[in-house]
Amino acid sequence: MSIFAKKQELDQKGTNDAAASAPATTTTAAGNGARKDYGIGEAIQLLRGLPVDQNPELIVRVVRATLASLNVRLGDIIEDAARKQKATQERIASEHAKVAELEKQLGEHRREIGSLEADLKETTTVKERLQMAEKAAEKAASSPTPLPLRAAGSGPHTQTLLGSKAPEESASSKD
Repeated sequence: MSIFAKKQELDQKGTNDAAASAPATTTTAAGNGARKDYGIGEAIQLLRGLPVDQNPELIVRVVRATLASLNVRLGDIIEDAARKQKATQERIASEHAKVAELEKQLGEHRREIGSLEADLKETTTVKERLQMAEKAAEKAASSPTPLPLRAAGSGPHTQTLLGSKAPEESASSKD
């Protein structure tokens, strides 16, 4: 591939962002002989291969003279660059909007998870308490607890086979 390859050749090889640059045409602009098939994509490709950091002024002069000899107007490339910048900025804004929406959804999902975890914790606590109550009830039902025995005459009323004695009677019968 040559450095000054036509835009159509670059598009076919997939090295150019066709959506962000002007469409390729081989016609001249308004009869002035300027080529419209060379855009910012090709200029970027060209400058990538040149040592721009070593002597930028010389490189720019050589590139400008070379493009002029091929009937490529710098103004057309600059317009194409402006279109590409605008399209790229719009895509960046669109991606930022998508990220913001996803972050909003993520926050909603995190809140839902927090709510579900709190509900699970409360459900688990209540279940454990109910299981403890059920075990206590089963234990009580399986082994009845005997009533405490009182010594004869120790309570206010003493039960006998003949009936009950009032505390006064118990006290007077002991005399």
